[in-house]
Amino acid sequence: MANEVFMLVLSVGLDRSWWSIPVIERKNIMSKVDEVEKKFSNAFVSLKRFASITQGSQLLYWVSSTDTSKIVDFRDAILSSFEGHAYEHVSLFSVFKPSPYVKSAGDVEKALKLPPLRYFIAYPMKKSVEWYLLPFDEREKIMREHIEIARTHPKNDGIRSYTTYSFGVADYEFVVIYEAPSLTNWIEVVEKLREAKARKWVTKEEPILVGELKGLEHLLY
Repeated sequence: MANEVFMLVLSVGLDRSWWSIPVIERKNIMSKVDEVEKKFSNAFVSLKRFASITQGSQLLYWVSSTDTSKIVDFRDAILSSFEGHAYEHVSLFSVFKPSPYVKSAGDVEKALKLPPLRYFIAYPMKKSVEWYLLPFDEREKIMREHIEIARTHPKNDGIRSYTTYSFGVADYEFVVIYEAPSLTNWIEVVEKLREAKARKWVTKEEPILVGELKGLEHLLY
């Protein structure tokens, strides 16, 4: 792939100590966090931040870059900006490439630069050995059914999906990333996808990270 786009989904948790420091100090730290975000936003294909809805963290970052070293620098800088009050809860690393089951993936960099939707969902995925031993034509047929169920679902209105790959660089094989305008619609689409044949070979789909687009104000409460 000529222009790889590497992705990091970073779930950041805050220690109990964060909630006990004065609000004015928290505001000062949040200003430093904001400075780090602005510094790196120009260096990345995209940088999106969400308030974490799922247990165990307060923030979710989704960064896309053509340079892995910039991803490392961002991760360290954002954690450091919290001055010892934050920790890396979950970190998912992957690289985007077109799916072998989809003829046209479109311009991923252009899609990543679109304004973020309200909700963000990401999780690692792994499939069984038996899946990879199936002939490609059979796998393609199974995945086309899966894709068609999602594409034609009446509640799949505006959902963006990104299948990214982690073979050999993580304990999982994919990081599946979505942006959605509605969680209730998203849930209905996923429920229907449970009927797809492709589910038979999925062995890992957790942790599921869910975030909502909002500012940093919730960290002051």
